[in-house]
Amino acid sequence: MTLHENNRVFCEKTELFSDAFYGTITKIYEHSALVKVEPDQLSKKETDKIDSFGDLVVIRQTELQLVDEAGNALKEPDEELEAAE
Repeated sequence: MTLHENNRVFCEKTELFSDAFYGTITKIYEHSALVKVEPDQLSKKETDKIDSFGDLVVIRQTELQLVDEAGNALKEPDEELEAAE
């Protein structure tokens, strides 16, 4: 899956959070992403764990699912590779 900045994502339970949440990617790293957790999601999270970062968390890319505005999972588009000349 190829994730990009400003993609809306869903994250299942992780070591950091016991509940799933939605957020928006603000920065992509090699194997992880910095995700801004949506404000309405923070009320049910262990917010004390992310107070030092505000509403930002670093999550492994493998734990993120690309979703649309309604929260429905998006299918990864088939990207065709161009042959080198």
